[in-house]
Amino acid sequence: MKKNQNILKFPDPIETKKNKYIKIRDEIEKILFKHALKENDLWAVSLAAGRFASMNLEKIDGTDKTIEFFKNCIETQKKSY
Repeated sequence: MKKNQNILKFPDPIETKKNKYIKIRDEIEKILFKHALKENDLWAVSLAAGRFASMNLEKIDGTDKTIEFFKNCIETQKKSY
């Protein structure tokens, strides 16, 4: 007889949120990149997305956490070279 045969595994709420955020991030990045290609202007689309993000994150999390987020994004980009 197998152990733990009747135990149901419930979804891990942290893992569920993480997967949701990854999905949203990937979808938005695809949309932004397609728009940048359509407009032939990656810089302008990046500025618009950054402005949207910085203004809303500052309202939600405050200045320090927002700046920390953007610094983390920059470090992640540097590591991808």
